[in-house]
Amino acid sequence: MRLLLPLLFLNLAACNLVPPPEPSVPTNASKAAMAPFTVNDYVVNLTSQLNHLNGALNANARVGVSSFFYADALDTKLVTGQASGLSQQIQESLLTQFTQLGYHTVEYRLGNNLSLSENSDSILSRDLSKLRNRQNIDLVITGTVTRQQHAYIVNARLVNIENKQVLSAGSTEIPINVMWGNEKIQQRDGYLYRSEY
Repeated sequence: MRLLLPLLFLNLAACNLVPPPEPSVPTNASKAAMAPFTVNDYVVNLTSQLNHLNGALNANARVGVSSFFYADALDTKLVTGQASGLSQQIQESLLTQFTQLGYHTVEYRLGNNLSLSENSDSILSRDLSKLRNRQNIDLVITGTVTRQQHAYIVNARLVNIENKQVLSAGSTEIPINVMWGNEKIQQRDGYLYRSEY
């Protein structure tokens, strides 16, 4: 016991000789910036270009707007991952803006019946069995998305369905960080997303 007491004092003295840790200095790390505009704002430019028609247009022509796919995977790969929702937002914005310009737009995803669930209701569907067999569309706005290092390049065309003639075309650049900030790794809805490798 006598031996333990001096060791305890020696141990306590040694603790006083160790300098205290430096206090942490708060840093103002910059937050990942969002794009200066919304997807809808960038689509305004696309709408303006598509509105410059090559030739006359039947005043009653009905216009539909399709989804936008990656240019290298036309019917298999929607714009997903970091830009999840970009394709749908382009489609929805074009539909809204062309309606506001006075075009006869068609909501071909409109089902025959209103569908009710416990906490929602909808009449829109992508289930072919719930849609009309024949869609009355004369023209369609369709397009592709190509990912670049800093932005998505969106190319769109207004096409006559009957003769496949392109009546107008447009292209715009939508920054990569338009949907979310531009951090390299992000967590959204419990999933990790990597924007760079």
